[in-house]
Amino acid sequence: MKIKVYQIDHEKDAWNVMFMDYAFTRKHGGVNPAVYKTVFDGNVDANNLEEIFALLNTQAPVGYNGHSLSVSDIVETEEGFHFCDSFGFKKLDDFDSTQAEPITGHRMLVVEPHKEPYEMVISEGLEPLQQAVGGIIDCTYPFDDNTFVISNDEAKCMGLDGNRRIYGSIYAGVFLIAADDGYGGTADLTDEQVEKYTEMFREPEDISPEEVQDDMGFTVIGY
Repeated sequence: MKIKVYQIDHEKDAWNVMFMDYAFTRKHGGVNPAVYKTVFDGNVDANNLEEIFALLNTQAPVGYNGHSLSVSDIVETEEGFHFCDSFGFKKLDDFDSTQAEPITGHRMLVVEPHKEPYEMVISEGLEPLQQAVGGIIDCTYPFDDNTFVISNDEAKCMGLDGNRRIYGSIYAGVFLIAADDGYGGTADLTDEQVEKYTEMFREPEDISPEEVQDDMGFTVIGY
């Protein structure tokens, strides 16, 4: 399901309501959207708020740049805005998300093993990229335009699932398709690039662990 997650920016938290419950927050200025920042905007493998809470406290999804879901955080679903309280969630009727700080980053394509690609705004900086791919990043340029692949440099050594084959090379684990800004950084993918690479990687591939290991160029032998 599609969700957004908002968390309080401690530098804007004049009333010290971060991690405090709904009753306390109401007594201390109320739920102020202007002190919140957007830490996630994407899809999660969950069907309700309880599953979202469990997921965001065990395995952060690609593109998640906040702390584990906690009291005072807000989850937006198609049903509205929900304040994470001490017990359960409190539905908010007047949370103006346009006042919250948006995610600042670039439009990329996320390609996960066994799934169709999907686009997402990944926050700027090295840490969000490392979070997205689950480790040290590696950049390769297999395409004939300004796009490149950001992947986990240790994915095969970590035994991550094979993902896709790109011109004879096997990529394991999650990888991103990003645009190069020409100055060593990233830029937004164009609509045409999103369409092109979504189609290129639309079909998940069945790649065995043995194929992934063979593509490493060496064999690990246990004793």
